[in-house]
Amino acid sequence: MSRQPECPNGLARQISARLLEAIEPLADALHPPAPPLEAPDVVCAPKSLDLEPYLRILRWFLENGETLRVLGFPDQLDALGPISAILGGAKEKLAAAMDKVAAKTLVAVTDRRIITAKTNAFLEQGEIRQDVPIDRVRYVRAATTQDRSARLAIDLITRDESIRWLFRADIDNTQVDALAAVLAESMTIPDIERDELQRRRYAPIEAGK
Repeated sequence: MSRQPECPNGLARQISARLLEAIEPLADALHPPAPPLEAPDVVCAPKSLDLEPYLRILRWFLENGETLRVLGFPDQLDALGPISAILGGAKEKLAAAMDKVAAKTLVAVTDRRIITAKTNAFLEQGEIRQDVPIDRVRYVRAATTQDRSARLAIDLITRDESIRWLFRADIDNTQVDALAAVLAESMTIPDIERDELQRRRYAPIEAGK
């Protein structure tokens, strides 16, 4: 069997470039490119952070008509939930968790949902960590941590989980408060969940009778 001559690298690149040029209009027609995304009014990030790489990737995750309202870059604690921190006795645990477990997180709040991602995975692979519909927000609390860092924290309780975000001391506190305020707009307990809680409350009483 005769062997086909190999295509030189330079010629291969030229052919690939021409194919891409020919395919690009069809791809754009089937899936129009997302328009550039501008930074929102509320940004919880160090002034030195370049937002452009995050916005360039994030625009592909937003749906038609979806509006980006907040962009934040906290540390998210996975090992220590906000409830245990609120109840007290967690100062030393919180400080240790910040050193060992905290991961730099991207938080994007739109008018429809809350998107979180680890910054490295987001920039390198476009990987999203959480996608929480805004109507699942149940409780929001902004407070200063009780450890030596005295960083501003936001506790977010959704229908399914509890999350704590810790913001660096060099991030403007007014912006963090604004993030909490945006989330607080969606605090609600649907009637079906309220009814379920009431049934749980009165079930032991009925059983005792």
